[in-house]
Amino acid sequence: MRRPLWSLVLLCLYGSPALAQRDLTPVDVVTLKSVSGVYPSRDGARIAFTRSEPRLPTDQPGSAYTTLYLLDVDGQERPLAAGDRVVSGVAWRPDGSAVTFLERRPGDEGRRLYAVAPAGGAPTRVFETTLDIGAYRWRPDGRGVAFTASQLRSPERAAARERGFTQRVMDEDWSPTNLYLWTAGGAVRQLVVAGSVFDFEWSPDGTRLALAVAPRPLVDDSYMFKRIHVLDVTTGAVRQLVDNPGKLGGIAWSPDGTQLAYVSAADRRDPHAGMLYVTDARSGVVTPLTPGFEGMVHDLLWLDDRRVRAIVSRGIESSVADLDLRTRRWTDLTINKLRVEEIEMAGRAVAAVMSGPAHPSEVYTLVDGTWTRRTISNPWLDEVVLTRQAIHRVTASDGVTIEGILLYPRDYQEGTRYPLVIVAHGGPESHYGNQWVTTYNEWGQLLSRAGYFVWYPNYRSSTGRGVAFAKADHGDPMGREFQDHLDAIDDFVRRGWVDRARVGIGGGSYGGYTAAWAATRHTEHFAAAVSFVPITWVPGLVFTSDIPWEFYYVHYEEQWPHQQWDLLQARSPLTYAPQTRTPLLLAGGTSDPRVHPSQPFMLYRAVAVSTETPVRYVQYPGEVHGNRTNVFRYDYVLRALQWFTHYLRPGDHRKDAPPPYELDYGEWIRTGTQ
Repeated sequence: MRRPLWSLVLLCLYGSPALAQRDLTPVDVVTLKSVSGVYPSRDGARIAFTRSEPRLPTDQPGSAYTTLYLLDVDGQERPLAAGDRVVSGVAWRPDGSAVTFLERRPGDEGRRLYAVAPAGGAPTRVFETTLDIGAYRWRPDGRGVAFTASQLRSPERAAARERGFTQRVMDEDWSPTNLYLWTAGGAVRQLVVAGSVFDFEWSPDGTRLALAVAPRPLVDDSYMFKRIHVLDVTTGAVRQLVDNPGKLGGIAWSPDGTQLAYVSAADRRDPHAGMLYVTDARSGVVTPLTPGFEGMVHDLLWLDDRRVRAIVSRGIESSVADLDLRTRRWTDLTINKLRVEEIEMAGRAVAAVMSGPAHPSEVYTLVDGTWTRRTISNPWLDEVVLTRQAIHRVTASDGVTIEGILLYPRDYQEGTRYPLVIVAHGGPESHYGNQWVTTYNEWGQLLSRAGYFVWYPNYRSSTGRGVAFAKADHGDPMGREFQDHLDAIDDFVRRGWVDRARVGIGGGSYGGYTAAWAATRHTEHFAAAVSFVPITWVPGLVFTSDIPWEFYYVHYEEQWPHQQWDLLQARSPLTYAPQTRTPLLLAGGTSDPRVHPSQPFMLYRAVAVSTETPVRYVQYPGEVHGNRTNVFRYDYVLRALQWFTHYLRPGDHRKDAPPPYELDYGEWIRTGTQ
């Protein structure tokens, strides 16, 4: 019963929503709940869903909980596995008698499969195993479960670890992700597959499994080397069906079991799995369904043997759309201008996870062609005054249209110039949609309420506009793609919106690279920069990251750093550190496997010793590629807001000393003690 206490705290702090409205606060941002998965029953009467629930100031520090709820026939929300817990892998038992999920409960040595009746009650184990289950799928007849699990350590290795031998041997100290089958009334047995199984789907008749298999269970292999195989469950025979190029997305069997649809990269250098294909399940003959498509395909489902349903992005817009495999024509379903994040069907029931400018992700259902919102995860948002959010387009200097989301300053007045903060997304293989855009590391509403324009651009090399657009950074990192940011500044200045002397930029990962590049190579354009888990020295990135092959194939034109040293040095912020005049805040985790902590550290040292420009580097102990812990998320959002507020106020403050490094955590502490 955590929300009633939190609601009481909010009322104590801000009063009744009937009496006053208020601004969004940093505590609000890092404690926002959001729906993370949706699972309709076959009859459509009930919908199970999971919700991400960040820990509150009243909790011990840590990462978010994931809880399980049910929307009943009357539309009421009931908890099935709620509270301080982390569940995953939700599914309905094929006969509809229970909702199943993975959880590591007290006393479990790993994640186990549990079932709970729709009416509620204590969860029970579906079957016994000593394995730590990674993912599972019910056989269509409900008489079995396929699941993955890592191979158990030998007794000798387990005993050595107990004695303190916990060293790691890079790229060798791993166990394959194996595939197993539990059959009702029988024991668990391994289905032997060479390599590691990352994804799998049952054929409609339950005789075969389509598999996404890579040589090793490493992140890099999961990005670049998954290939589609088919396993005959009776004989155990496994054969590779498709040598799909590069990245691989979802897989789905046609209802008659003769075809497999899948989402894949167009080629090995394609940054994202976003093109749709169908293959004959016996011959492996592949038919591309979306060649040249200037958009991208996400989740897919079969409607019948000639139509698939998918989430489709076309630039900043997304929709649920049906594709006729014969005519190759898309038919969009009504979406109400929201960002679609997940779609699921069961029988005639259709449910989706969507977010919009006024709320994070929620459950929506489709009835008679209309989407209806079914959950309200943050009812207190009704108290909050949100600033205007709009889709905006900028014509770049070479004539290409660049889309993005623009937040206007609160109390915006035409003819007044305001400071601007550009929030560059990571990847760069990702893109913004018309969605909720305020998070601990993307500060939209928090900045716009303080009088800033905030620009979320889908710059060149973003996804959602076809393969060619997404490849725009290949062989030219921080080239034409960065000019899109400068062109946007020019556009906003021409419109009379922005004060050119008060422009800031921030982002994480590739967005952090963008911010670091802005502060160094293009320092004359920016009065403040905030760079989170950033790339700063490109030649050193590839060989200190957990995804070297992804960098090699996708971003660096199938060349290693020593083969293009001059280019990568020239496109590294570290190279231009001595000319930095932009106050720069750097931050990142000490255990980041993707962008090594040495990357921000080097730029910090270089700017600090070679210039008098204000620079600060904040390390978050134990954090990886992004902050998971609630207090570290809160700390980072406060620091970013403090940095922009300090250096983007009227006047030239580039040489001012940094703001105090000790922060005022008063809002967090007051909230946690009430």
